[in-house]
Amino acid sequence: MLGQTLNGRYKLTRILGAGGFGQTYLAIDTRLSNRPLCVVKQLKPASQDANFLTVARRLFETEVKTLERLGSHLQIPRLLDSFEEDSEFYLVQEYIDGKSLDDKIKQAGKFSEAEIIALLEGVLPILKFVHEHHVVHRDLKPDNLICCQSTGKIVLIDFGAVKEIRTRLLTGEQTGLTIGIGTQGYTPSEQLSGKPRYSSDIYALGMTAIHAMTGRSPADLPEDFDSLDPRWQDFAEVSPGLALLLGKMTRHYIYQRYSSVEEVERDLTRLDELPAEAAAADTYVETSIPKGSIAGSTPIVRWKMGKRAKVLTAAIATVLTSAFVLSTRQMGVFVLGELAIYDQLASAQPDLGPDPRLLLVEITESDLQSLKVNIPNDKSVATVIANIQQHKPALIGLDLLRNVPHSPGEDLLKKSLEAENIIAITKIGKEVEGDIIAPPTGMSREQVSFSDIVVDSDRRVRRALIHSSSPDESSKGESKNADSSVNTAEPRMSSLSINLAIGYLEKYQIFPKDNRILQLGDVTFHPISPTFGGYQNEKTAGYEIFMRYRSQKNVAPRISFKDALDDKLDSDLIKDKIVLIGMTTASNRDMFSTIYNTGGNLAEMPRMLVHAQVISQILSAVLDGEKLPWALPDWIETAWIISLTGIGGTLMVLTQRGPILIAFGVSGLTVAYLVGVLCFHAGGWVPIAAPMSAFFLSAAGARISKSYQRRHWEAKQEARQKALSHEP
Repeated sequence: MLGQTLNGRYKLTRILGAGGFGQTYLAIDTRLSNRPLCVVKQLKPASQDANFLTVARRLFETEVKTLERLGSHLQIPRLLDSFEEDSEFYLVQEYIDGKSLDDKIKQAGKFSEAEIIALLEGVLPILKFVHEHHVVHRDLKPDNLICCQSTGKIVLIDFGAVKEIRTRLLTGEQTGLTIGIGTQGYTPSEQLSGKPRYSSDIYALGMTAIHAMTGRSPADLPEDFDSLDPRWQDFAEVSPGLALLLGKMTRHYIYQRYSSVEEVERDLTRLDELPAEAAAADTYVETSIPKGSIAGSTPIVRWKMGKRAKVLTAAIATVLTSAFVLSTRQMGVFVLGELAIYDQLASAQPDLGPDPRLLLVEITESDLQSLKVNIPNDKSVATVIANIQQHKPALIGLDLLRNVPHSPGEDLLKKSLEAENIIAITKIGKEVEGDIIAPPTGMSREQVSFSDIVVDSDRRVRRALIHSSSPDESSKGESKNADSSVNTAEPRMSSLSINLAIGYLEKYQIFPKDNRILQLGDVTFHPISPTFGGYQNEKTAGYEIFMRYRSQKNVAPRISFKDALDDKLDSDLIKDKIVLIGMTTASNRDMFSTIYNTGGNLAEMPRMLVHAQVISQILSAVLDGEKLPWALPDWIETAWIISLTGIGGTLMVLTQRGPILIAFGVSGLTVAYLVGVLCFHAGGWVPIAAPMSAFFLSAAGARISKSYQRRHWEAKQEARQKALSHEP
């Protein structure tokens, strides 16, 4: 075809290349006055079938549009023309006058490091432009990099997309799969399998730079047995930074390679920093010669975790474990564990003995048998109250429900209850269950308190309800709480324990200072939140405070109801004291489990004793300066859990020695536990189960990850040794 003029315009003067797909010619554009040179590429279809030609024509037109867009770059040849003639397709591109990089390598032998950096700085912007247009070159190599004679700049030619057209036209390939185009040594594995990526061009550029630096074709370079990466450093003088850059550009595995041109450009500007980062890389091996061995002995190779791997492993363990522990804690998974630990600590506290400011008149089984009744009648209760009043008590709390008369003696009891120092009880209960019990008839509202006890999810008493509505509900004039364990729909009421305590404190001229947040003297009784201490989303109804028990059995001096009925009373036990009258019989249904029900102890506490515990706690705080139970803010508890999670993961990656790992683990769990114990002895309730779980899970996760990384490395070493042992 030499001498022939195509499309009435392009005169073919010389063959530049040939193949089964057609020819590449140097031609003259005869229509232009200056008769410029151009490159004509002939694409021969494999078949003249009409359907095949239709598909081929559509494919050709698509790629023509791509080449037109790319030709707008000054360092990519412009597409001058495209046409079809005699069922053959032709591309006409700008001719670049200059030497190929391959010719320059042959001339120079090896490039200097400065020349390699200049080469990369010249080609990377072109690749960036190509990739921004969603095109992969697919055949980047020294032959396709031309040093333009007129501008001195590198020009990128011969896109693999054109070769793909040629291949499809030649073979008749019509599938949607990408064909493996490229040149051996410059083409990565994913491109050979027909799945090129942007990083495939980065690999090819890296191999081109290595070819220029070593003077060796990539096909002549050895390959690392494990990584399959080319081993070229022994054939070039190169700085550590550039060696690392080219090494990452030419990784065999795509996930280890630079994924974008921007990443390469960024590292190219900071080559001096790369060695320090590499020193902190994921993993490295430690070699040593056995002690006492002679020179030349085979060194022992040990795996060690690199700095970056340590940081990543600890960070991932911290994030995942923190998310897991905090989310499960929010769901209440740790609540029962926290309660159990708290009960163990609280029940082990020294018994403080009876509070001398209180007296308990208890109705026992013996009293009921002596009186031959199931519950004392009104006459007996009135007589006991009259006998006690003779000794001038400060207050009398009647912890007996008397909503209906218990004859005889109804009038006597009604008259006894008219005394100002008597407080009787009602039960506000659960409105939806209809278990509200009215107070004795005829009593003023100021003399009535509720006796309801709040229990936790494990049916134990740790909280005291002192007002039927919370401060917020009180300030809004609302008190209805559908989720509460008591009925708070009625106007705000106070409990028997708080009313008796407040009444007792009046003789010390101590009165409540605020109607919203209870303050007695210098002591403020803040209501607990649903996340107080080890609680999580606890249903706190009304105004609740956390209890601190005084004693399991001896919270206050006691006398029997029968002795009080017979007027066998000691004035010193009654005068100016709070006297509680109530049932302590085992058959009484108002019995409650408490913090003392641990280790198989099944003995429950009567309601009257629970009220006595709360009264003693309030008086001890106001008069004796005892600290009220406290808890950390939620954000501090969260930070504490995250901190222990981070500590657990970090400690596990700092050492490989078993005894030290065990010591770290035990120490971390001990610290988490001791912090909770110390806070408990300081009057607080700090979660223990959740922080200990966070530390343990994070440490275990980091350790498992570390072991997996080591075993993976050892497996690779073992496979390598086996392969080497089979070599001839």
